[in-house]
Amino acid sequence: MTLYAQEPAKKKSSGKLLAVVRFIYSSFLRLLSLAYVGLTILAWLQLIGYWGEGPQSRFDLMTTQWKIYIAVLAVLYPITAVGLWTTLSWGRVIWFLALGFQTVAILRFPDAFAVHDFIVLFHLGTLAFYLVFELALRVIDKKV
Repeated sequence: MTLYAQEPAKKKSSGKLLAVVRFIYSSFLRLLSLAYVGLTILAWLQLIGYWGEGPQSRFDLMTTQWKIYIAVLAVLYPITAVGLWTTLSWGRVIWFLALGFQTVAILRFPDAFAVHDFIVLFHLGTLAFYLVFELALRVIDKKV
């Protein structure tokens, strides 16, 4: 009989834990969205020639690699920011697309994009946090 009396308490505490983890997870996605708003502003400032030094300071002076790179990011970043803010699944898909594009570009052309090495660490760190949250949500959801 005591076994039945304790069971709802466990489910209740697991439900609270699930709600807390979901809140922290959505807060993480929204903070990440704000980071992408900042990256959007930097990409557009670089695109219009207000930010940067040397040959990458203006769009008309950029190499073809840089033109493609900055143009794609100028489109992907704001879409990623909106998608992550809404915490919908398509936002994470666009985030993975932006993350993958930028990481592959930086690792494939290290000479051209050497100034952006820190962004790979940012992407790997945020991806690690995301995977931890997803794993935690799945484990807690199975217990509830």
